[in-house]
Amino acid sequence: MKLKIIPKSQFKEKDFENLKKIILIAKKLLKENNISIPKNIYFYNSFEKFIKKVLPEVESYNFSEKVSREIINCALNNGTYGTINFEENAIVEMNFNPFKNGFYPALEFLELLIHESLHLHLYKKLNKNVNLIKFKFDKENFIGNQKIVLFDEGYAEFMTNRILKNFDKTKIEKIIIPRASKEKPKYKNFVEYINMEKFDKNFEDLVAFSQEKGFSIFKDKFDNDSKNEEILNFAFEKLKDFI
Repeated sequence: MKLKIIPKSQFKEKDFENLKKIILIAKKLLKENNISIPKNIYFYNSFEKFIKKVLPEVESYNFSEKVSREIINCALNNGTYGTINFEENAIVEMNFNPFKNGFYPALEFLELLIHESLHLHLYKKLNKNVNLIKFKFDKENFIGNQKIVLFDEGYAEFMTNRILKNFDKTKIEKIIIPRASKEKPKYKNFVEYINMEKFDKNFEDLVAFSQEKGFSIFKDKFDNDSKNEEILNFAFEKLKDFI
């Protein structure tokens, strides 16, 4: 897990050390659970550089570059934004949380590292960049396969909870990560007849519903004695015919 901060200028040495401390915890937890470790973590302190990095993924949802930019800006206004780059075996994250006063919570960063690592772990098992086929839209309407979202998000959510269940969160609750910006990125609410706020809400609802329902499926099927490999294989079997 090599940390790449872009750009580095806003961070002091103590900030680097705090991030590395959380990454080491994530790495230890992943190793203990036989989850493959991502090669790189891109942590962005620039909205524009972050958008350039994740733009191809959003465009793959069947959007123009213009619409994709506004989708990302709108999403950043409503929460943190984390994703993966399958080809680079990397986690990509914007150092921004609009709901916190000047900082990015360390626990959210740890949860993101675990959650996105689990997506990568499953995609390696499937030997497919699922992110490029998981979400498809016709303007504001989702036209992808709900089962892909359900079992992909369900697996990552269930395993994240499983891995962090016994972790003492007080260990990192006082760690402060300075937020890249106190200002929210601006966005146009209507682009190419798409209502950005409506789209963002529907997208968030789709992911939240899939995580909750998927989590329930895994929870009903597996208990504390279940092996992680069993859980991975179950997700693999559910997804392999759809991708």
